Amino acid sequence: MTRFWIICLLVVVGVFSLKCDSRNVESDQRKPNILFILTDDQETGSLSEMPELQALLVEEGTTFENAFVTDPLCCPSRATFLRGQYAHNHQISDNGPPLGGHEKFRELGLDRSTVATWLDEAGYETAYLGKYMNGYDDTTYVPPGWDEWFGWLGNYYSPAGEYRLNNNGRIETYNRLQIHDTDLLRKKAVSFLENRAGDDEPFFMWLATNAPHPPAYVAKRHERMFSDSPLPSPPSFNEADVSDKPKWLRRSNERLNESEVEVLERLYRRHLAALQSVDDTIGALVDTLDETGQLDDTYIVFASDNGVFFGEHRLTKKGIAYEEAIRIPFVVRGPGVATQRVDQLVVNNDFAPTVADLAGVTPPDFVDGKSFAPLLRSGKPGLEEWRRGFLVEHYGPEYQALRTNEYAYIEWPNGDRELYDLEKDPYQLRSLHQTADPALLEGFASRLDRMRNCSAEQCRTAETK
Repeated sequence: MTRFWIICLLVVVGVFSLKCDSRNVESDQRKPNILFILTDDQETGSLSEMPELQALLVEEGTTFENAFVTDPLCCPSRATFLRGQYAHNHQISDNGPPLGGHEKFRELGLDRSTVATWLDEAGYETAYLGKYMNGYDDTTYVPPGWDEWFGWLGNYYSPAGEYRLNNNGRIETYNRLQIHDTDLLRKKAVSFLENRAGDDEPFFMWLATNAPHPPAYVAKRHERMFSDSPLPSPPSFNEADVSDKPKWLRRSNERLNESEVEVLERLYRRHLAALQSVDDTIGALVDTLDETGQLDDTYIVFASDNGVFFGEHRLTKKGIAYEEAIRIPFVVRGPGVATQRVDQLVVNNDFAPTVADLAGVTPPDFVDGKSFAPLLRSGKPGLEEWRRGFLVEHYGPEYQALRTNEYAYIEWPNGDRELYDLEKDPYQLRSLHQTADPALLEGFASRLDRMRNCSAEQCRTAETK
């Protein structure tokens, strides 16, 4: 009898041990957290003025040297980040009605399938903090897929300092004289991370700052920074000869005068100073993740919705398919991410499918981009095995462009064309469209035709041809 009970006891202990081992295996396979920080209108050169970003992300992860947006305008770009599609597929082609804006995004039902809904359905706790889309204003509407919502209402121009956010369906008013908006987002984000410590569910947090978008409001503690910083003056600055450029640029853009350059320089200094609050936020979030034991399980992605011109080619905003507007900062750190700089072409179309990949989720069939997760490892594919080109499209002014590893080719509706050899002419000072081999031009035109109306797998195939 005693022997019988001993055997039973051993069986029970063995089963209990197996259950414990099973739980341990499951905990080891817990899905990673994902934190996305998105700035507004940040050019790549300003990264060098962000010490926290350099120390905590660049020196600890992968920096994409050739990261781009496929439509260099706020709302179309954000729609692409959310859904992984080219603008001609998600149909958000401007910042406001009738071609774009939050109203159209919602009316088309596009917010019912985004990276947020995909991860929320997979068990992620999701949170959105900051700027959402142009036209998101005076509303208590919370888009699907977000468990926590703290969305900016209205535009960023508030000289009196007052601003509003939708806090989970309740409109709240703040004043920049009391708390800078980036600092408010940092405070909310830190609180979210602290509350997630020890939770079984992974999280996906999207933090979108207004900074450094004009008028580039600066926190008081940073007001005296960069007061002597000169405006960058690359060879393309205030370009002297634009005879190779399209008709609209030749006719409507005179060279910047001394007064206009001074205005640009003041804006550039505010641009750098405004980014210091973003840099403080990066430091605070990494510290919080570390202190709460979540850092080793968290991917941190940093990017901007588009670049911006500071006088290059006589331009002062964005929207044109030159490098300064389409190129964006893009850095990732996290589990298994190599410390490296990679040259492969990545685009904002790739963000949503990459997040889905990291979370173990299959994205919908409509996605045009592809996961860049393989590039985060040191054993990455070669340039020719990855993506050889991508489409850039815009509708105000309208154009379509092909950006490859070596060239930028642009077509305008009036028949104007531009072609730049980026290895020999990285500042795009001399278009080759009148002197290039006709076969080369026709080859680019043919590749562009395959992309301009592509969707899903068609796009990914066309990008590798």
